[in-house]
Formats: sequence, C-alpha cells, structure tokens
Amino acid sequence: MATAEQEITCPMCGFKNPPSAERCRSCGAKVEALTTTYTEEEAHARRYQQEHFELKWALMAAGVYLVAQAIILILVPFVISSFDPQGLPGLLISVGVWFLGGIVVGVLSPGKTFVEPAVGALIAVIPTVSYLALTTPDGFQPTLLAYIVTALLGVMISMFGAFLGEKIQMGQSRTPAKSA
Repeated sequence: MATAEQEITCPMCGFKNPPSAERCRSCGAKVEALTTTYTEEEAHARRYQQEHFELKWALMAAGVYLVAQAIILILVPFVISSFDPQGLPGLLISVGVWFLGGIVVGVLSPGKTFVEPAVGALIAVIPTVSYLALTTPDGFQPTLLAYIVTALLGVMISMFGAFLGEKIQMGQSRTPAKSA
C-alpha cells in the first residue's frame, strides 16, 4: 500500500491515488506527482523570474540613490559654481542616477532583484522631488505633472538598470571554459 508521501492527490476531486496512476481512479482526471525540479526548458524560461522580494535591497537601493543624488545635486554645485541642477535638469540627472544605481544594485545583489531597485527609487523620489521643488527659483520650476512623470520614469528606468545589472552579474558568475 502506498504511503501518504507517495500518493498523488487528484487536483479535481481530491482523491488519493497510488503513485503509478496516470488518471484519477475516482473522476478520471489526469494526475501527476508534484515535483520541485524543473526540466532544462522550464529552468531556462524561469531564469529571469524573481522568486521573492527582499526589503533590505530596496532600502540599500534607496540609500545608493539618495547618497548619489546628494553628491550630484547638493555637493557638486558647492564645488563647481556654474553647475546648477535645478528644476527639470535636476530631475533628468536624477533619472540617470536611478538608472545607474539600478545597475549597481543589480550587480551587487545576490540573485534576481528587479523590483527592489524600483521600490528604492520610489522611496528616493519623495525627498529628491521635494528638494528640487523647494530649491528651484520661481519662474524656472517645472509643472507638478513634469515632476510626477519624470519621477515615475525614474522608477521604471531603475528597474531596467537593475535588469542590466543582473545580466552583468550573470555574465560574471559564469566560469570560463577551459581550453584543451
């Protein structure tokens, strides 16, 4: 008699079938044992799917973005007086920071983390847009819609950067072929 671990439960009616059954003995539905291993084709198809969300990488991404933006938007203008990233130029610089930061987090993270850099960018959007809105002189400020659209573009582009970072990481982790 088959043990409970070996039995195949019918997905249609719930009847417990022996491991050799191809069809349910109760309702006739096709049954198969559940496996956690993937065929080579399934594994290839799943290679870029994220398994789970890690908050620490989202917070690290937000930290990377905020530090880089503080350097570029606040410190560099003190050193180079002609550099004035306010308004729309500041927003476009931030989009570039989110893209490059996404690449950095994608390369450094231990696995498939595409969503975390986008969440980090979403966290970094609020202080960045607030800073730019408050420091840009009247008459030179973009509209609220421009701030929102550019911020959302930055969030999306950070995910693309993370994807490229993951591709770079996967390329680095491959072992080189040994020459004969």
